[in-house]
Amino acid sequence: MGSLTNMLKPGAAPAWLLLSSAILFGLPHGLEPGHSKTMMTAFIVAVRGTVGQAVTLGIAATVSHTAVVWIVALAGMHFGGRFNAETNEPYFQVASAVLIIVIAVLMLLRAWRAQQRARSAAQRINTVIAPTLATIPMSLAGSGQAATRMPTKRLMQTASGAASPLPT
Repeated sequence: MGSLTNMLKPGAAPAWLLLSSAILFGLPHGLEPGHSKTMMTAFIVAVRGTVGQAVTLGIAATVSHTAVVWIVALAGMHFGGRFNAETNEPYFQVASAVLIIVIAVLMLLRAWRAQQRARSAAQRINTVIAPTLATIPMSLAGSGQAATRMPTKRLMQTASGAASPLPT
């Protein structure tokens, strides 16, 4: 065995050595922060996912990450001789920043639309249920008189989604 620089020359190192060193360095790299592990974990917790779903998500993330690394490596090998890294790096940084901002804005818009839909649904529930609740006979509550219209703003949506009157 020679020095590491001699082994890394093209054709000098056997394939088993390169593959085993890639696995040896790749496994701890995958455990480092990043690779969207925090977002994936938050997603699984938010949807109350099962262990099977978490494993499936992990495998999908691993396969997609590996595919992207291979694509980038092959593109780098193909186009690498034509570009100067020092000259092009600022453009890649700007492109990455723009991509991150676009994704953040899209996520924000999606959350805002979901919130608007939830508010609209709550208003429809109050519009349909409030008049019905306002005319329930008080005899059900133990009084013998018919109830008058109850102000709609006293109706609050419970966690289950049904409307219920609040006491004064």
